[in-house]
Amino acid sequence: MRDHDADEASEDEERSVLTARLMLRRPRTDDAAMLAAMIDNPRIASHLVAGPHPFMRAGAGIVAHIAVSRRTGMVIGAGCHRPSATRPGGHDLSFFVAEEHWGQGFGTEIAHAAVDHAFEAGAVERLWCSVRVTNGPARRVAAKCGFQFRDTGMVRSLAARGAVPVEHFVLERGIWQSLKSWGATAAPDTRRTSNPDPGRASDDDDTSHAA
Repeated sequence: MRDHDADEASEDEERSVLTARLMLRRPRTDDAAMLAAMIDNPRIASHLVAGPHPFMRAGAGIVAHIAVSRRTGMVIGAGCHRPSATRPGGHDLSFFVAEEHWGQGFGTEIAHAAVDHAFEAGAVERLWCSVRVTNGPARRVAAKCGFQFRDTGMVRSLAARGAVPVEHFVLERGIWQSLKSWGATAAPDTRRTSNPDPGRASDDDDTSHAA
C-alpha cells in the first residue's frame, strides 16, 4: 500500500461510524465502480427518490458514507445526510442497501447510524426523509428511526423518467435526543445498533431508499 493510501485509510478509520455489524466510512475513489453498479441496479434505482441515474463514477461524491461489513469487508450499502435544497435549515437523509443484502436489517442499521452522525457530528436540528409511496420497507425504517409523517408531494425521479409521489417524514433533534435517552435507560448496551440480534434477519429493508 502506498503511503498516501495508508494515510487515507487511517483517516477513514478515525472518521468512521461503527455499528454492531458495519463500519460507515467515507467513499474512496476505488469504491466508485461498485457504488455505480449497486445504484444502477433497476430494482434499487426504481425506489430512489433522488440521485443520479445512471450513477456514473462521478456520482460517488454525493455519498457521504459507505457501509462496509466489519466481518467480511464487503460493501453493504451507503447512507448520507446533506443540506436540504427545499427545506431551509433542514438536512435530507438518504440510504440504500445492495440487493444481495436485502432482508437482513441493514437498512435500519445504516439509517440509525446516519441519523446519529447527523445530530452528533454537526449542528443539524431537523432531518427530512422522503420515501416513495410504493416503498413500504423504507417507510418502516423511517418509523424505527423516529421519523414522523409530515406531508405528501411529488418529486422528479431520474430513474422513473418523471415525477413520482412521495411521503415526507421529519425527525427533530429534540425527539432524537428523547429517543436516545430512553434507549440508554432501557438498554445498558450503548453500541449503536438497530438490531439487538445481529444474526436475525429483518423484513424492514428488503428494498432500497434514498432522499
